[in-house]
Amino acid sequence: MATTSSTTAAESVRPTVMDSVRDRLADLPFLNVLIASVLLYAVFTYITGDTFNTWNNQVTIMRAAAIFLILAVGQTLVMTTGGIDISTGSMVGVVGAIIGSGLQAGSIDPILAIPYALLLGAFLGAINGFNVTVLGVPPLLATLGTFVAYRGFTQHYMGVNLVTGLPDVVVAIGRSTYFGVPISVYVAILVAILGWFVLNRTLYGRYITAIGSNPKAAEATRINVKLITASTYAIQGALAGLAALVLMGRLNSSSAAMGEGLELHVIAAVVLGGTYLFGGRSTMVGAVLGVYLIGMLENGLIQTGAGFFVQRMILGALIIAAVALQLRQRRT
Repeated sequence: MATTSSTTAAESVRPTVMDSVRDRLADLPFLNVLIASVLLYAVFTYITGDTFNTWNNQVTIMRAAAIFLILAVGQTLVMTTGGIDISTGSMVGVVGAIIGSGLQAGSIDPILAIPYALLLGAFLGAINGFNVTVLGVPPLLATLGTFVAYRGFTQHYMGVNLVTGLPDVVVAIGRSTYFGVPISVYVAILVAILGWFVLNRTLYGRYITAIGSNPKAAEATRINVKLITASTYAIQGALAGLAALVLMGRLNSSSAAMGEGLELHVIAAVVLGGTYLFGGRSTMVGAVLGVYLIGMLENGLIQTGAGFFVQRMILGALIIAAVALQLRQRRT
C-alpha cells in the first residue's frame, strides 16, 4: 500500500514539475527571438549550402552587429523606463564628426579619444533627457527633434569633407582581432554584460523597471523619477559615443552620413528581443539575441541575393510583428 501511495504521489508531482518548467520557459521574454534565431540559422545554412555556417561568416556577422549591440544596451535601459530614443544614429554622427576631425587635426590625443567620445555622447544624451523630463516633451517627439537637429549639425559641420587616416589606436578598436574574434565584439559583449548586471543586480536597475511599470507609484516611493529617467538617456548617449569610435575604427573614416539608419536596427533588435515598447519589462539577453537575429537576417539575405530594400521591408515587418505580439500579450 505504501509503495502504491508513494507512486501515486510521484505521478501527481511529475506533471506539476513539468507544468512549472513549461510555464517558466513560456515566461521568458526572449523565448520567441531565441526560437526564431535557431530556425533562421538552419534555413540560411540549408539555402546557402553551408557557406553561411562558417566561422569566417559568423565573424563577419559579429563584427557588423557589435555596434548595434552597444547601442541596444542603452536603448534597453531607456525603453525600460517607458521611453524611446530614435536619435542614436544622429548622436553617432555628431561624435564621429567632432572626434574624428579632432583626431585628424591632431587636437585630440588618440589615448583620450574614448573618454572624449563617451563624454560628448553623454552630453548629447543628457539633452534628450532634459527635453523629456524637464520640458515634458514625449520621448518619441523629443528624440525625433534631436534626431533631425543632430544630423543637421553633422552635415553642417562636415559638409562634403571625409575624415580619413585615423590613428592606429582608433583603427585597432574597429579592425583588430584577438584569437580570431574582433576587438569590437569583445567591447560589445563587455557592454552587454555590464548592462545586464546594472539592469538585474542593482538598485538603479530596479528603479528604472519600477518607473516603466508605474511612474506614479515609483514617485510615491520617493524614487527620483526625473533624474533616473534622464540618466538613461545620458547612458544611451555615452554608448552612442563608444559606438561612434568603434565605427570610425572599422571604416577608418568619418563622414556626414555616418550612423544613418542605426536607430532602426537598434530599436528593432530591442523590441524583437522581448523588451516592452511600453516599459516595465526588459531583457539584456533578448537584446543580444535580437541584434544577432537582425545581423544574421541581413547577412543571410545578402548571400541569397536579396537587395537592400528587401532587407528593409522584412525588418519593418518584423518590428510590426513584434509590437503586435507585445500588445496581444498585454491584453492577455
